[in-house]
Amino acid sequence: VALARLDAPAGPYLEKSLEFMCSWVDDLAGEHQRYQYYARHLSRSSGGKGGKDAQGTPEATAARKAAWESEEAPRRMEGLLVANQIRKYCDQVDGIAGRGFGRLFLAKGLQGENDGGNTEE
Repeated sequence: VALARLDAPAGPYLEKSLEFMCSWVDDLAGEHQRYQYYARHLSRSSGGKGGKDAQGTPEATAARKAAWESEEAPRRMEGLLVANQIRKYCDQVDGIAGRGFGRLFLAKGLQGENDGGNTEE
C-alpha cells in the first residue's frame, strides 16, 4: 500500500486552510494590539486628570464609558469575528488530520497483515 498516496488528496486543501488560518491569526494579533494601545492611551489620559483617587468617581466612570463608545475606539466585535473564523479553520484542519490519521493507521494495519502479521519494526 502506498502510504503517500493516501494523504495526497487532502494536502493542498490542508495547506490552504493553514495559510488562511495564519493570516487570520495575524489579523487577530493586530486587533489585540489596537485594543491594548487604546486601553493604554485611555489610562494615560485619565491618569493626568486626578490620578487614582478620581478613577472610582461616577464622572470618571462615565468618561471611560463614553471613550469606549466613541468612534475611534476599537471594535471588539471585529476581534470576535476573527476568532470565530480561526476556530472554523481549526475545526477544518482537525477534521482533515483526523481522517488522514485514520487512513494511515488502517493502511499500516493492512500492510502488517500483508507482511505475514509481523508489524514489529
